[in-house]
Formats: sequence, structure tokens, C-alpha cells
Amino acid sequence: MAEGSNNSGKIAGMIAVAVLVLAGGAGAWYWFMYKPKQEAKEQARLEQIAAEEAERERQEREAQKKIKFEELIVLADTAFNQENWESARALYAEASGLYPKQQYPKGQLALVNAKLDEIAALEARKAAGIVETVSDRTGRYYVIVSSSIDDDLAMDYAKKLANEGNSIKIIEHNANDLPFYGVAVADFDTWEDAESSTTSFSHFSGEAWVLKF
Repeated sequence: MAEGSNNSGKIAGMIAVAVLVLAGGAGAWYWFMYKPKQEAKEQARLEQIAAEEAERERQEREAQKKIKFEELIVLADTAFNQENWESARALYAEASGLYPKQQYPKGQLALVNAKLDEIAALEARKAAGIVETVSDRTGRYYVIVSSSIDDDLAMDYAKKLANEGNSIKIIEHNANDLPFYGVAVADFDTWEDAESSTTSFSHFSGEAWVLKF
């Protein structure tokens, strides 16, 4: 009977050891294989969600930037057409900053800067009281407020107007085989533009007329 008890004890011990081994194996599998794998899956899922959210936000920002760019171009073009050069320059520059590779705002900026440089040069000439003499034909239409066969007389009047802040040119031309010196206060690309402006310059001499030269 004692031998049976011993055998039962041995079997119980073996079962206990087996249970412990299985439990230990199961624990090791859970902690070192299953749990890390599940955590990795969860981490991958969270990273995927974060990546999708980041892409969605990027697309929203890009859409908003595109809208802003288009709005700036519309405003800049309007300012350009209205010859509001400073405003046009600021707007084109802001648009170009959003999309540096876009050529349109860069090209428009170049045009605006050239116009502003032209205006600055004109203002500098006005400030200095410089009178430009035109002796070669240009094909432009000049608004003349005075004409004389005496070049000194014409220059004196031209300098007077220039010192008052006007942009003045003396047009050296011939009429009836005589040399004339016309004092021009403006010039235009077309006869229509020049003719329509004459009334605004008539205060210089009571009458202004157009000369193509």
C-alpha cells in the first residue's frame, strides 16, 4: 500500500511539473511572442491612422494654398491692369512665395519691377529738371504745348515746366522746310490716346495738339 502511495505521489509530482512546464511555456509564448506581435500590430495600426491623418491634413493645406494662390493672382492681375504697381508687386511676390516654381507670377513681377524702375527714372528726371531732346523719329504721338523756331526759347520754356515737376521733351522736327522745336508734355502709342489727353494739358499754354514723330 505504501508502494501505491509512492507511485501516486510520483505521478502527481510529474503532473505538477508538466503543468508548470506548460504554464511556463504558455507564459513565455504570451509575453515573448503573442503580446509583442499584438503590440506591433496595434502600433502599425496607429501609425497607419496617423499617416492617413497627416496626408489628409497635407491635402487640405495644399488645397487651401492653391485657393490662396489663385486669389492672389486675381488680385495682382487686377492691380496690374489698374497700373497699381506697388500693390501688384506685393501680391505677385506673395503668390510666388507660395509656389516658387510657378513662372507666371515671376514673369509678372519682372514686368512690374521694370515699370517701377521706369517710373523711378522718370521721377528722378523730373526732380532734376531734365529735358530730353528727341531728334530721331520714334513713331510715337507727342502732346505739344509750345513750338518755336528758336531752340533757346523752346529750351527755356521746357526747363521751366521740367522744374515744376513735369516730364518734358523737346521734339526737333521740320515744318515747311523750317526747323521747329516742340515742347512735349506727354507721349503715347496711339493718336487716339494722345488726342484724348490734350484737354488735360491745355492749361500749359491754352492749347495742346498732337504731333506724330
